[in-house]
Amino acid sequence: MRVYLTHCSKEKEPNLKGTDITVTPDKLYTSAGIQQFMKRCQEQNVIWGVLSDLYGVYLSNERHVWYEKHPDTVTPQKKGIIVQDFNIKLSSYDEIFFFIRMESFHPFYERVLKETVLADKVKTFQNIEFIE
Repeated sequence: MRVYLTHCSKEKEPNLKGTDITVTPDKLYTSAGIQQFMKRCQEQNVIWGVLSDLYGVYLSNERHVWYEKHPDTVTPQKKGIIVQDFNIKLSSYDEIFFFIRMESFHPFYERVLKETVLADKVKTFQNIEFIE
């Protein structure tokens, strides 16, 4: 089984800010790059999610509220929780393909991908056409 991931974006739906409305990641994140990733995954009917600085692995069917968190502010303790979430939620997948959007790829995401016990299953890519 395969899953596709990408990292979150600071651009989020402004109408959700300050509300308790929970939404799926395709309704929360608004940057062009992440929207392109999510649209491609939906078109190809693949399992996908977003690596969030706050929520960890945010799968396409999960719902969360609007948030603001920069990867520079993730504490070592919180990073450990995010890595553990990655380990648990993705343990059943044979392949984990991570789409890197270079313009916003922060070293925090790279650390998570290297520190997970699933690191040998993770493969990165930068061409959206790879999603099939």
